[in-house]
Amino acid sequence: MTKRALALVLALSMSVGIVLSGCTDSGSTSSAGGDTASGGGGSSGATDVGSFDDIEFPDDLPKEIIMSDGLDYSYDDLTERYSLEIISTNYGAAALEAKDDVVNQWLSDKFNMDITLTAPTGEDYQTVLSARFAANDYPDIIQLPSREYGFTLSEQGLLLDARNVYPYLLHSNNYTTKNMIKWSTNSSNNEIPFITKYAIQDGVWGFVVRQDWLEALDMEYPTTKDEVLEFAKAVTFNDPDGNGKDDTYFMTGGGEGKGWGMLGGFETMFGNPAAHVEDGELSHPYFNGTRKAFLSFIKELNDAGVLAPDWFTKNWDQSWGDASNDMISMCWFPAGTFEVQVVTKNDEDKNIDNFKKWAYYQNAPIEGGKFGATGNPGYMWAFTKEKFEGQDGKLKRVAHMIDTMTIGGENYFQTIQNSIPEVYEAAGMDVNADGRVWGYTDDNKSFYISDVGDKMLTQEQSDAQAPNGIWQMWGLCTSYQIDYEDPAADEFTKAKVKSGNTGRTVINSYDRWSNDGLLVTLSGEAAEASVANTDWILAQEYAFITGTRSLDDWDAYMQEWLSKGGKEIIQQSAEQLGVEVPDYAK
Repeated sequence: MTKRALALVLALSMSVGIVLSGCTDSGSTSSAGGDTASGGGGSSGATDVGSFDDIEFPDDLPKEIIMSDGLDYSYDDLTERYSLEIISTNYGAAALEAKDDVVNQWLSDKFNMDITLTAPTGEDYQTVLSARFAANDYPDIIQLPSREYGFTLSEQGLLLDARNVYPYLLHSNNYTTKNMIKWSTNSSNNEIPFITKYAIQDGVWGFVVRQDWLEALDMEYPTTKDEVLEFAKAVTFNDPDGNGKDDTYFMTGGGEGKGWGMLGGFETMFGNPAAHVEDGELSHPYFNGTRKAFLSFIKELNDAGVLAPDWFTKNWDQSWGDASNDMISMCWFPAGTFEVQVVTKNDEDKNIDNFKKWAYYQNAPIEGGKFGATGNPGYMWAFTKEKFEGQDGKLKRVAHMIDTMTIGGENYFQTIQNSIPEVYEAAGMDVNADGRVWGYTDDNKSFYISDVGDKMLTQEQSDAQAPNGIWQMWGLCTSYQIDYEDPAADEFTKAKVKSGNTGRTVINSYDRWSNDGLLVTLSGEAAEASVANTDWILAQEYAFITGTRSLDDWDAYMQEWLSKGGKEIIQQSAEQLGVEVPDYAK
């Protein structure tokens, strides 16, 4: 068996397909009846994909990876060849020419296209785009630098309404939530000027606690505010490490005086942190008790003396240093990174027993609490009218390609993290197929792609192909990613990887708030006030926590906030959410 075949067998053996026919597990309808999307350029009798209005986008991102197995792309006959230019930002190096880019060659071959990828630096990006449009030199697809820029181009009549694209994204629609669609809709003309889906990294932070200290204190993981406070005092004052010294604390900050750092993990534990509609009325965290409850809790911790010294002014490195030096009992941290920085002190401490000290728990530590919303939009990709209006066959082809690059799609691994051996071999390059593994876990909740043993590429090849990583902006989603558990690794590495993967799995299963924050986008005076008041708000909140301003003064503080532009913020929030403006903001 060839190296390529071995790699493919490994990938397939660890992949469990879910046949999708119409409606998927996430609730997103892949095809439906009713008016069809505009046709042309396809085979006679091509799939009726339905219209945009037929698509039932999910409320939230799926907890498990949905596979594209069984989807019918016969709407695209693949016979006519098209040219396509994509313009996007880069990772510090310009895109490779098509003749040198193995991923470009793979996609061009699979989808019968001549693809040009143009990728200016981020600093020059919007200038380059504006110059291209000013010169009527339109690329086919552009990565938008901001939603507002896309709305402006939409209002100038330059972009295709994405309602014409989504019906062909049979797989990607499983990862595009209702709120993402609302967020993408331009209220001035009701067009959706770009497509989007999950962000590359979304919802990867979680709580991890000193399990050995819980056991030493004969306590269980806290799930109520009172239990958290009891645990916080016990680990601070009852010598959980048994060294006879007063040198342990509950938590620290790490926001460097600009935020709450690790303590920010509690910001979602007292209610929905976003303005939202409840019982037909606007519910804002400043006026429904949510924000005050969070600050009151941090004040209780501060008053009890259970936070590490200088918790507010410490920077991030100092805060995780507290954790790695056995000073604090609970962290808010991304799994995987936690194992490297905290547990192993950047791999300087290779004591396997250290992994037994910490544990991840699925439950929120405060009753009624949930974790932060996921479903944040990823990159925004706009189709220019000049290149796609009346070009239905080309539109179907490009949508087909994009759909397969989504997680769970047939070209996902081929287009992320510098690709897989078969792509290089198809381009005539000799690579080490045994040096890379990839696949989905048996439960479809995670994926991995990793070099093991000898590298897939030589250093020279790796340097030459590094820019092809630009392609992963179409599909990479690290929220579902774990590290490969290599059976040939040493015991320390195995323990580190297993701990990080356990944490990622727990974090991915968190009960979360819906992403209501996508439904309100401030503009004008409201946006200016939101930015201008950032430092003032932080100063007031810190004063409440430290007691230099009494929380009994909260109502007066809210009046001050309203007078500093808060009224405009509330008014815009109510308008965009379709409810009456509360009396306090009229």
